[in-house]
Amino acid sequence: MGAPMPNPKPTPLISAPRVPSRRVAVVAAATVVLIVVGWLGLRGRSHDAPPPETATAAGDVVTLAEGGPQWSYLELAVAEEETALTPPPVPGRVEFDEKRSAAAGSPLPGRVEEVRVRLGDQVKAGDRLLAVRSGALADLGRELESARSEVAAKRRVAERARELVALRAAPEKEQLEAEEDLRQAQLAEKAANAKRDSLNATIDGDTRFWITAPQNGTVVELSVSAGQEVGPDRERPLLRLSNIDQVLVLTDISEQDAYDLHEGAPVTVRTPVGDVTRPGVVERVSQVVDPQRRTVEVRVRVQNSDRVLRPNAFVEVALTPDPNQRRVRVPADAVVSDGKQSVVFVTREAGRLERTPVTVGRRREGEVELRGGLDPGTRYVAKGAILLLNQLELAN
Repeated sequence: MGAPMPNPKPTPLISAPRVPSRRVAVVAAATVVLIVVGWLGLRGRSHDAPPPETATAAGDVVTLAEGGPQWSYLELAVAEEETALTPPPVPGRVEFDEKRSAAAGSPLPGRVEEVRVRLGDQVKAGDRLLAVRSGALADLGRELESARSEVAAKRRVAERARELVALRAAPEKEQLEAEEDLRQAQLAEKAANAKRDSLNATIDGDTRFWITAPQNGTVVELSVSAGQEVGPDRERPLLRLSNIDQVLVLTDISEQDAYDLHEGAPVTVRTPVGDVTRPGVVERVSQVVDPQRRTVEVRVRVQNSDRVLRPNAFVEVALTPDPNQRRVRVPADAVVSDGKQSVVFVTREAGRLERTPVTVGRRREGEVELRGGLDPGTRYVAKGAILLLNQLELAN
């Protein structure tokens, strides 16, 4: 047998490094702390109370808590009465007064031979304005001459009948018939005279007449020329005269500015050329609002003895508000619309803001005139009303 093999030398095992026990304890403690803190944080968060509400809205009222952040966007003021707002000037046009005017036309058909006036001329009553040649005038002349001849013939017959009756040579019946015929002839002559006199013209020969001025005035309209055929059936007059010592100014004023305008109210009229100003008086305020422009027509009477204001000229009309008339005036931001009406927010109790309808008047330069709804001395929201209106709309 061979000699026994020697036992091999055991190979030493490689072991992991040892972790000090103190370090393990620190790591474990930190992990536990983080878990506890996280749990406590979650637990504490789940039990937090919700923040208190600072604004509530119901119906027409918004209630704000004292010190709430909404107050920083609002501004309160006390309503006060002041003089009425002055409306801005508006354009107007000078017109002649129909009551101080007269139209002239041709009473008979014919042809114009001569026109002696032009637009803007001043004339006196009776002045010859234009001449017309008319065959109808000759017919009137013949009719008048025939009526006169008939009267003369009937008069001779009546006189002869009276003589015969006086001599008892004819019955009285013939005298009565002759006198009746004379009366009828006289009526026909009177009618022929009246027809010719009604022409209101100056006869110049058998077929020519002059149309004369019916009054003193200025020619403000002229629509005829020499050689033109004219007649009584013409729709427009040949010319129009007007006394322009007084004129009318027509203007259109916005509905809001005209709501308290009345007859007799003073206004000021200014010409753009020459900067001439004249006092005027409101003579008429239309009761109808123009549906397209939302304006009201106003007629103003103005003295014009020096004839500075010419018909058809453009002027500027400034309304003069009544100094004794007072209105509550508020900033434009205080008035908002909810789609149906204009409203402001008033406060009569601390923190309670109530929507209140108002009647709006004139607006100008960031101010609004209120005709009703907000009494003097009432506290209202002068700034931030739109925020409160939005709050109500969201709540309702």
